[in-house]
Amino acid sequence: MQKKLIALAVAAAFSAPAFADNANVTIYGKGFLTFDQASSNAAGAVSHMRVNTNASRFGVKGSEDLGDGLTGLFQYEVEMDADGSGLATTSTTTTTVNGATPAVAGTPVTATSTTKSTSGGFAKTRNSGVGIEGGFGKVMLGVWDSPFKVAHNKIELFDNTSSWTSTAVIGRSAGQDYNTRQKNMVQYWSPKMGGLQAAVMYSPDEAKTATVDKNILSMSATYDEGDIYASAAYERRSDVVAGTTDGAFRAVGRYSLGDLWVGAMFESIKVNSSLTKSTTGKNFEVAGQYKMGANSLAVSYAKAGSTAAVGAAANDVNQLSLKYGYNFSKRTELFAAYASNKANNGTSVTKSYLGGGIIHSF
Repeated sequence: MQKKLIALAVAAAFSAPAFADNANVTIYGKGFLTFDQASSNAAGAVSHMRVNTNASRFGVKGSEDLGDGLTGLFQYEVEMDADGSGLATTSTTTTTVNGATPAVAGTPVTATSTTKSTSGGFAKTRNSGVGIEGGFGKVMLGVWDSPFKVAHNKIELFDNTSSWTSTAVIGRSAGQDYNTRQKNMVQYWSPKMGGLQAAVMYSPDEAKTATVDKNILSMSATYDEGDIYASAAYERRSDVVAGTTDGAFRAVGRYSLGDLWVGAMFESIKVNSSLTKSTTGKNFEVAGQYKMGANSLAVSYAKAGSTAAVGAAANDVNQLSLKYGYNFSKRTELFAAYASNKANNGTSVTKSYLGGGIIHSF
């Protein structure tokens, strides 16, 4: 009886007057729970089993006809702690070293440290904002995946999360991660012209000073029609190191042939470590999936190229991921997966992840 009363209360809340004037409201979400064993050949490492919540989420979105061909849009989406262990949050601190000029050639001007912590229940805000859509296209204000990140999604096998995702390797170079959702942003999507569409996002630096302006510009041009998908994306990050500009370019393609699709990605990421020194990492991925009724087999191989000019390799990692999936319906999938992630920087540390999970969308 108590559960029925709770269910009725929730239903009443979402049919309250706040929604009465807006029939186009959708409640949606995804449960993405996995169970795996993580192992490493590093000295002293201990293999362990984990239940992970990944990017389980809950969201509400809707629209309103404003007349004159305009539509008002809103979306609020949060990542959920679905396994009770809390959601990881990351903070980064950058400290100036030796003023504006390194004391030793090759020493970075800035030193960056990253701290991870966990929190329970609702945590990260996912794609959320308000906007307007019309014949001119669509504009949203808020927090949203960058066009650079989204360009890769068409060949991603694990929703950009979990131990098996290729984003553990691609979109990264010299400590920088371009697989990002940007806050304080305005994003524009052009109208679709056949299979063509452009997207541009700008995130200003709200802590801008007279000498540092860490704004971010991200853009993409995409063709998605029938069996062919192709996208080119670029992202520019200003003053990650004061007085410099970092940049990343990505090209992605996918071709579908009946129950089979194959895809590939290439990217080049330039990261400045000082006013006079930068490195460029070149990463690539090949992926594919074959469906046999409710069953599917998929594979991804991703490699991050070394950013070392001479000497021992740096930032050099490759990963092979395998997946078997069974779709009970369009909304529910059971899968098993394996990944081997190897660092080729002289340490030859190999990490492996064996397990599986359940995905349910609503």
